[in-house]
Amino acid sequence: MTDDRAETHESQGLLGALLSPLRAPERVFTNIETLTASLLSVEGVIQKHLTSVDGHAGALRGAVGTLQDTLGALQTPLERIDKKVTQLAKLEQVITERMEALQAPLESVDRQVAEMATLEESITKRMDALDDDLNKRMLSVEQHVGALRPPIEKMSADLAEVVKLLPDPDDGALTRLKDTFTSS
Repeated sequence: MTDDRAETHESQGLLGALLSPLRAPERVFTNIETLTASLLSVEGVIQKHLTSVDGHAGALRGAVGTLQDTLGALQTPLERIDKKVTQLAKLEQVITERMEALQAPLESVDRQVAEMATLEESITKRMDALDDDLNKRMLSVEQHVGALRPPIEKMSADLAEVVKLLPDPDDGALTRLKDTFTSS
């Protein structure tokens, strides 16, 4: 029974796959209907806005007349501004020429800054390496000094013991011996 269901399911899946291209025109037709309905609603909105635009155009014509009067009044200030713009253009030319003259030194400074940054990086690496090496050596010296400390302390204690055991140089066999050989 489960084999019959699997076989039926496979045949329906295969049939569905074969019939799928035949359903495409139906989907296209549905999409065309949807687009047509959307275009009709857009047409109504456009018509409404066009009516509004016509009203604004009439108001705009009235404002243009006022604007022409205002433009006539602005003519003299515009001529003064035009003279100032000409002066500014000349000033811009002078500034541009001076900037071009400064370009080569600025490029040189940029190169030097880059070289200094490279040099600084190199020195920093070198200093870090020297610092690491110095720290390693100091740790080694510290270990050696630490290793030498107990024998030195022992030798110091032994030397103090030997000094205690030495005879008094003013009184003793050595002084008598010296007196014997040096007296005349």
